[in-house]
Amino acid sequence: MSVVINTNVDSIKIQNNLTKATNSLSTAMQRMSTGLKVLTAKDDAAGTVISARMQVQLDGNLIAQNNVQNGNAMLSTAEGHLDVVQDNLSRVRDLTLQAKNGTYSAEEIQAMQDEATQLIAEIDRISSSSKYSSLFLFDDAKLQADGATFQVGANSTEDNTILADQSLFQSVEFQELTTMADFDLTTMSAADMVTALNNLDQGLDNITARKSIIGSAQNRLESALSTLTTQYENLSSAKSIITDADIASEASNFVQQQILQQVSTSLLAQANQAPSIALSLV
Repeated sequence: MSVVINTNVDSIKIQNNLTKATNSLSTAMQRMSTGLKVLTAKDDAAGTVISARMQVQLDGNLIAQNNVQNGNAMLSTAEGHLDVVQDNLSRVRDLTLQAKNGTYSAEEIQAMQDEATQLIAEIDRISSSSKYSSLFLFDDAKLQADGATFQVGANSTEDNTILADQSLFQSVEFQELTTMADFDLTTMSAADMVTALNNLDQGLDNITARKSIIGSAQNRLESALSTLTTQYENLSSAKSIITDADIASEASNFVQQQILQQVSTSLLAQANQAPSIALSLV
């Protein structure tokens, strides 16, 4: 082997190996510290694009899960108010049935009417004041025209939405429910009371139908939430395969590259001394 001074081939080779070991060591440290094996696009160009799209879907999935929970809360709020309306209507019906019996005095029927008047006033108050957040549940033109559309998916297609029908959000004023503008037990004839009872039953059927809509919508929302949760788990797992580092493997690689770096450093020191052999020939 020739003894040369200008070009130390062994040193150059060892320097290259040292650089590779140092770079690999740095990569292993970054992966262990971040938990990611795809740190930049150059690590996995295709994986970077795919994981970015997956992250968009994951973020959208979380928003959709929140939408479902808000939708359920809105429907539960509406159902709570409808329960009160139903109870009040039922009580007015009981009072009407009671007043229809000929065993009560005018004063007693007036007391029944006074209670009914308060119940009807409360029904009308609920109709105009019931709110979820800033929405009036039974007094909002948009809800009454279009219903409520809940976004339950990460994408824009129609199969990512659930509609609560507009009939749910119509006015629950006493007159709207029963078609009775006036309700006065003290002046009603027996025939009028029969009509009133039928109209009250109509109002109660209206409320029951709305609660049925709520129940159906909530069942769908619960199903959608279950689907979203499963999708999130599966998508997270798929993204993990692409982007997450195997810490055990990286730790093993770290130790390997650390040893190679130390050995290369030691050998480089020796290789750099090789040209000095030429001095012994002078």
